[in-house]
Amino acid sequence: MNLRKSSKAVCDECLSEFFQHSSIMKNLCPECAHHIYGYKNCIHEFKNGHCTKCYWNGNSSEYIDSLKK
Repeated sequence: MNLRKSSKAVCDECLSEFFQHSSIMKNLCPECAHHIYGYKNCIHEFKNGHCTKCYWNGNSSEYIDSLKK
């Protein structure tokens, strides 16, 4: 799949852009979907401030941070 042409969405929780195909949830990036619902997370590989696999930028919300503790 050509990631440059993948559709992007904005996560409702952390407000990061992400590739829609990378998450099982329509409005949550893989990172937030993982912490909130337990879905499989992306194994992130960052380059130029974004994951090359899912395009998440490393953002987190206070709610996600509280779940990580």
